[in-house]
Amino acid sequence: MLYRSFVIAPMFVLAAPAIAGEEVRFVEPPAWVEPLYDGGIAESREDVPLYDRQVRLEDGTVTRYTDIAYRLDTTQALQQMGTIQLAWLPDKGDLSIHRLQILRDGDIIDLVADGLRPEILRRERELEKRSVDGALTAAFAIPGLKIGDVLRVTSSTSLRDQALAGEMQAIETILAEPTKIGLGRLRLSWPESAPIRWATLGDVADPESWSENGFTILDFNLPVTQPAAMPDDAPGRFKVSPHIQVGSFADWSDVSSTMGGYFATEGTIAPGGSIAQEIERIEQAATQPLERAALALRLVQDEVSYLLNGMAGGNYLPQSPAETWAKRYGDCKAKSLLLLAMLRAMEIEAEAVLVDSRNGDAVAISQPIPGAFDHMIVRATIGDKDYWLDGTSAGTRLETIGEVPDFTWALPLRSEGAGLIPVEQRWPSVPDRVLKVTYDMSAGVDMPVLYAADVELRGIMGARLRAQAARDDRMTLVGVATKYLEDVIGGLVYDARITYDDEAGIARLEAEGMTFDQFGFDRGVASHAIPGATVNWSFKPDRARSAWRDIPYRTGGPLTMREHWTYRLPEAAGSIQMTGIAELDETAAGVRFKRSTRLGDGIFEIADSTSYIPAEIPAAELGDARRAMRRIASGDPDLRLENPQRLWELDDRAIARRLQPHIDAASTLIDLQDDMAAFHNFRASLLSLARDYEAAIADYDRAIELEATPEMYLLRGEAYNALGEYDAALADAQTAFDLQGDISYASNLAIQLSRAGRADEALDLIDRLGLSGDEGVDAEIVWSEIAGHADRAAEAWDRLQVALDERPDEAALLNSQCWTAGIWNYEVELAEEVCDRAVAVSGNSPGVLDSRALAYYRLGRKDRAMADLDAALAQEPGQAASLFLRGLIRLETGDKGGREDLVKARRISPDIDRQYKGYGLVPR
Repeated sequence: MLYRSFVIAPMFVLAAPAIAGEEVRFVEPPAWVEPLYDGGIAESREDVPLYDRQVRLEDGTVTRYTDIAYRLDTTQALQQMGTIQLAWLPDKGDLSIHRLQILRDGDIIDLVADGLRPEILRRERELEKRSVDGALTAAFAIPGLKIGDVLRVTSSTSLRDQALAGEMQAIETILAEPTKIGLGRLRLSWPESAPIRWATLGDVADPESWSENGFTILDFNLPVTQPAAMPDDAPGRFKVSPHIQVGSFADWSDVSSTMGGYFATEGTIAPGGSIAQEIERIEQAATQPLERAALALRLVQDEVSYLLNGMAGGNYLPQSPAETWAKRYGDCKAKSLLLLAMLRAMEIEAEAVLVDSRNGDAVAISQPIPGAFDHMIVRATIGDKDYWLDGTSAGTRLETIGEVPDFTWALPLRSEGAGLIPVEQRWPSVPDRVLKVTYDMSAGVDMPVLYAADVELRGIMGARLRAQAARDDRMTLVGVATKYLEDVIGGLVYDARITYDDEAGIARLEAEGMTFDQFGFDRGVASHAIPGATVNWSFKPDRARSAWRDIPYRTGGPLTMREHWTYRLPEAAGSIQMTGIAELDETAAGVRFKRSTRLGDGIFEIADSTSYIPAEIPAAELGDARRAMRRIASGDPDLRLENPQRLWELDDRAIARRLQPHIDAASTLIDLQDDMAAFHNFRASLLSLARDYEAAIADYDRAIELEATPEMYLLRGEAYNALGEYDAALADAQTAFDLQGDISYASNLAIQLSRAGRADEALDLIDRLGLSGDEGVDAEIVWSEIAGHADRAAEAWDRLQVALDERPDEAALLNSQCWTAGIWNYEVELAEEVCDRAVAVSGNSPGVLDSRALAYYRLGRKDRAMADLDAALAQEPGQAASLFLRGLIRLETGDKGGREDLVKARRISPDIDRQYKGYGLVPR
C-alpha cells in the first residue's frame, strides 16, 4: 500500500518540515498565518468551539497550521483530553507547538509558559497492520483539567516528500454538517506564480478565492452544508465525501514521469544472484509466458511477506529487488518492483501501475496527484490480454491469473509519462468458490438434516484458509468450519478437515454437520426452500428522488460461485414436486445465472452458478433489470412433499432407528470435547426426540455438572415428566425458577406444583411476582390454567374478565377464558360467545380452535367439537391436545380409530394423560 502521509485527520496534524528533526519546537506561528477571530471561544457551547486549519504550499513544502479548542463538559471529555498526542514523521519534518492553553472562568492558563513538555514516544502504531513509518508521538499530559474548561491546542507541521522532486500535493477534508463547530475555517494558499491546480470533490460549493500579497487564497467557512445523500449502490465517484485536492503536477503524465524513474528495472537483478537463480528455475519449469508470469507472481506472493516501510521517503520510493528478496518483506511498491524486474528479465512486457484499492472509480474525477492512489500493482501484457498482477494478494495461480481486480482506473509509471488507462473487466474463467452439499433428509421432515459439505476456494479466498490447513486440532477445525458455513448452511458442524493444495492454490474445507427446521408446513404439505447460488437474489436500486434518477448502478465483483446440492429425500413421503424455475441460463442486472435440476428415485439435485464483474448499469436500463431479476427471483425453487410421514406417526423403534445417525454425530462432538455442556445438552435433545428419556437424562446430568443453567434444569425436568418421575421434575422446576425467576420459569414451576396437589402454593407463587403489562397478562393466563386444581375456577374467570375489560380484543386473554371454561367445566354456557370471539380475533388459530372444541365437548356438542378439532389438526397436525381430545371423543362415539389419535398425542406429549386427568378427562 502507498503511504498517504498527506491525508490529515481533521483534529490533529501529522506531517513535517523540509529540515527533519526529532525535537518538538516551541515557536510562534508561521508569519503567513492569519488567526481566526477567537473572541467567542469561552462562550460557545459546542464541543469544538474553534477549528482553524490553514495550509500553505510553497517551495516544495506543504505546511499545515491547526488551531483547535475543546470544551470539556463531561467526565468522559476530561478523560479523553487528559493526554494530547501529536504525531509527526521525523524523516520528513518537524512538529511545532504554538499554544497549549486552558481557558477557565475568564483566565488563560499558559501551559507552555508553565513549563509543560511532552514525552516523546517512539512506537510503530501501525505495526499490527504490517506497516512502519518511523512516526514519533509527542504526548502532553495536561495537568489540572476541570469540567467546564476549554483546552486550546495550536500547532503546525510541514511536509517535503523526498520522492516528489519538489512537487507538492495536499488533500484536505472539508468538515460538513451535522458536525458541530463553534467557529470553523479551512484556508489554503500558495504563491500566485506556482503552477498549482485544485478541485473540490464531493457535494460541496467552491470556496471563496482571492489574491493577496502575491498569494492565491482559498477559504471555506466550516462546517459546510451537509452533502446530499447518495444511493449506496451508486458508482464510487458519486459518493466521495467533501474534500479538496491541491497539487503542482501539470497532468497525469507529469505524475507518471515524476514517479516512473523510481521503477526502472535495468541492472536491478545481479547475474547469477539469488533472484536470477529463481528466474532460471521458473524458465526451466515453464515455457509459456503466461505460465512463467504465474510462477513469478506466486513467488512474490508466497515468499515475500507484506510490510510497509514509510521511512526515508518509503511512502513512494521502493526497496530494490535485491533488498526485498534478501529481507523477504516489502510493501506493494517493493513487491511490484521485484515482480516487474523478474517479468522483464523473462522478456514479458510489463509495467508498474498506480491504482486506488478503495474507490478506484473516483480517480477519474481526481486532480493529477499521487495521493489519488493508495496501491501499486503490475500490468503485464501477454498476447492480446492485459493481466493485473498484485504481489500483495495471495493464492493466484495460472487458473486465476486472468481475474481483473475492481480498480477501474490505473496510472502506468513511465519515464516518458502516461495518462490514466481503464482497468477493463472480463468474465472469470473459473469459480472463486465451488460448494458441494449432500443433504440427507431421509429421516423425515420433522428431523434434523445431516449434511456433508465440500468447499473449494481459489485465489485470495483459498489463501485465507491456508494457515488453518496446517492445524491438526479437530476441535479448532470444527470451529473454523462452523464459522465459515454458518451463513451458507447454518446449523452445526461436528467434524471437519481443511487442506491446501499449494500447486493449485486451492483450499478445501470438508465438513459434516446438521441443520434444523428445514421444512415449513401448511395443511398436509411440507415445503423446503432450496438453497443455491441462484436463489434469494433481489435488485432494488432506489432512484425515486429526482436528483438520483440519472445515477447509474454499480455492480460488485468480480465473484463467481458454483454450487451443487444433492438431496436424499424423506422416507414414506407422498408425491414430491419441485416448483419454480428448473432450468436457467441468462444474465440479469449484470449477473450471469445458470441452473439445472433433476428430481427422481428419491433424489433431488440442483447445480447452479452465478458470476458478476464490476460494471455500471445506466439509469435508463434499471427498469428492465428490475423486471428481469424479479422474474428470476419469483422462480426460486421449492420442494413440496404432500402428506409426508410425521414423527408422531413413527413408533419408538422406527424413530430410534432414524435418529441414530444424528445421535452418533452428537457423540462425535462429545468425543472431541467431553467438557462442553452444550454438546451434552445437544445430544440429550436428540435422545429426547428419539424418546430415549433415560439416556437423555444422563446427558443432562453431565451438562448440569459442567454448566448448571436454568434451561438445562427445565429440559431435564421435561424428560423426568416423560418417564413419570414427577418428584424429580418438580425439583428441577424449583431449581430452574430459583436460578432465573421470570414468568416463564415461574409458570413451569406453578404447573408442576398444581399437578402435585399444591395448587394454592402455585397460585400464590404467580401472585407474588406482581407483574403488569404483557407479563401480567401471561401471569393471569397461567393462574387461570391451574386455578381449578384449587377449586378457584370462578375466581380465575373473574380475574380474566377484569383483564378483558382493559384489553377487550386481546386474543390470548379471550382464548384463556375459553380454555378456562373448558378445562374446569365452568360457565360453559357463557363461554361460547367468548370462544367465538377468540377464534375470530385469532384468525382461526389452531390453539384457539382446540379451546373452543373443549368447551363444545363440555356442552355435549361433540359434532361441533370434532369439527373444530379437525380444523385445528388440519393446520397443526402435531397439536397433542387436539389429538388427545379427538381420540377421547372418537372412543366415546364408538370409533376405535380414536386409539391412534391417543397414541400420537402421547408420543408428542408423554404426560398428557396426567394433564387431562387433572381436568377430569380420562379416555374410556
